[in-house]
Amino acid sequence: MKHFTRCVLLLSMLALSLAPAVAANITILVGDNFYRGPGVTTGDSDIRTITVGDVVTWSYVGVRSHPTASDSSPAAWTTFPMNAANTSFTLTFNTVGVFPYHCIAHGSPGSGQYGILTVQAAVPTATLNARTAGIDVSIFPNPSRGQVTLQLLQLNQKASANYANYKLRLNNIIGQEVRTIALKPEVTSTGLPLDLSDLHAGIYFCNLLIDGKVVTTKRITLQN
Repeated sequence: MKHFTRCVLLLSMLALSLAPAVAANITILVGDNFYRGPGVTTGDSDIRTITVGDVVTWSYVGVRSHPTASDSSPAAWTTFPMNAANTSFTLTFNTVGVFPYHCIAHGSPGSGQYGILTVQAAVPTATLNARTAGIDVSIFPNPSRGQVTLQLLQLNQKASANYANYKLRLNNIIGQEVRTIALKPEVTSTGLPLDLSDLHAGIYFCNLLIDGKVVTTKRITLQN
């Protein structure tokens, strides 16, 4: 029985270490003669690499109409309108590949108002045990109406001193990333007030990342 229990624990740890990275939500603004996703502030085109499972939303911010066509063969989607009556279009990319597109009215494949999405395979999320890292996280009160305090808990001064990059990643119940917050070690003693009141009521998962590795996950419930 003990041998069986050890096997189950080993398989569970292996499954966690190979867990896929959480899907991201990417919004691409569709304006007059341009596509602009996160990090793009100028130019007519948007060229970016995303990961299998990521969700892309084209959001209309223009005045004129910008029908958006897929240049893949076969087409990855049916041409969708972008205008005052059709302000958004959302698509989940579940296949590795290159997906170019353009505005029929103001561009052509690779020219003018166009975009290219390169979808790469998901990379497993690295994990690190909280005890090994020497640090954990506490979020209170829980449940909360949106005003919470985050505090890093020092478990092992020597171990945690080896790490420098702390982040908190917040995901909703279906795994979508809704917020990422950079943390500083001094949160250990003082705590960090967080305003989550703009999020919908429900269950969220707070992942503590140290140097890009998931250390621990806490569940928090937000109420209206």
